[in-house]
Amino acid sequence: MNPWPLLGARQMGWNRMQRRRRLRRPVFSRLTWAWLGAFMITVTVAGVVARDAMNGGGVARVALPVEEIETFARVAQVHRENPIPTPPASNNAVSNNNGPALRDGSTPEAVDMLGGDPAEAAFGHDEDNSLTLIYPGENEMFDEGYDNSEEHIDGDEIYSGDGIVITIPGKDKPATSAQMASLSPAVQPIPNADDALLQTTALGQIPKISPDGRRAVKYYARSFDGSSREPKVALIIGGLGLNSAITERAIDDLPPEVSLSFAPYAKDLEFWTQKARNAGHEVLIELPMEGYGGNQQALGAAALLTSRTPQENLQRMDWLMSRFGGYFAATNYMGAKFTADNASLAPVLKKLKDAGVGYIDDTGAAKQHGIGLGLPMTTVSRMIPAAATDDDRAKVKRELAMLEHIAEQDGRAIGKTYAYATTIDEVVEWSRTLPRKGITPAPASALLQTSAVAR
Repeated sequence: MNPWPLLGARQMGWNRMQRRRRLRRPVFSRLTWAWLGAFMITVTVAGVVARDAMNGGGVARVALPVEEIETFARVAQVHRENPIPTPPASNNAVSNNNGPALRDGSTPEAVDMLGGDPAEAAFGHDEDNSLTLIYPGENEMFDEGYDNSEEHIDGDEIYSGDGIVITIPGKDKPATSAQMASLSPAVQPIPNADDALLQTTALGQIPKISPDGRRAVKYYARSFDGSSREPKVALIIGGLGLNSAITERAIDDLPPEVSLSFAPYAKDLEFWTQKARNAGHEVLIELPMEGYGGNQQALGAAALLTSRTPQENLQRMDWLMSRFGGYFAATNYMGAKFTADNASLAPVLKKLKDAGVGYIDDTGAAKQHGIGLGLPMTTVSRMIPAAATDDDRAKVKRELAMLEHIAEQDGRAIGKTYAYATTIDEVVEWSRTLPRKGITPAPASALLQTSAVAR
């Protein structure tokens, strides 16, 4: 038998098997397949982002500086070559000192920005755009306008504050702060000091009546609708500026209807009083006056004393009244003896009247000396004890209840106290109960009594 055909067949089979082995796909591990899949996803995402960037779409970016106030803003369509609009100034704007809130977006500018529909402008979203959270810092986002500086993100959005940047999916690119409907009562800042209401003396600038007749007693007073027939109660917290922590608590925690009085010897008064006005509190200046007994030196070098001549007291008034601007009225610190002496007090009251400033007295003696002067003034109905500890809190609660009782009987009442942490805590809780008791909280300026107040 010839073996060669058999050997040839075997060789041909061997050759076919070798060719199949050479053409067989390589064996990939699961890890290799995972890496290949991740690579393909990355390439796909990069392609989508590049396409959206070229078409003007993409993701919305928003800056979130930590530990700041939370407000809502909409993603708005802004042309790449046009500046990002600066939100219009408004009394409803939320300052960095307020809690989370939405802002009024029913203004024409906000409606325009958000598509022309007032309902959507107030509510803050529609089918096309997503809501975006913005935590504004000391310099709010987009408040400097659009330019090509390093503060831009990809040349599209400006971010002028410190903080981290995250991306949130959305249709349009830049997140601009839009004003929207408020969930809490709007803060109404008190105006800053107006040069037209100031005059220069040898010891500094003090208030005056402006050429057009405006007076500090009205210009720097918190707005108030007194048409309600409900009893009205006002409260003044004094002694502020001497302790920074207590002063900041009073400004931030107390309702804006509470009027704040600052000690003339405190530091940084311009800073603290402007912060108070920005939070909606009207402010007063305290005048240290001579009382019965005690150490007169404790009242400081600028104290108003019965032993001084009217000229000497008025000179000290120039220094006291120049300590800061933007106050609507003055109030006494101590002063039972000084206010009972007409020869000493009358020139001081006349100076306040000529300067367009009101006066609030807690001694009960100044009222008779102010009759006929045309000075806007009032007398404190009840002094609230200053609670230095929790043990004194019950006294504060009792006196605040008495203040309510006076308001219910007379239709109005004004209280005064001095700043301690426990007192502030109690006043905050007490103020929350007034609406359900049918009592209207009022700023102290609303209870000034005179027929001569103008403008």
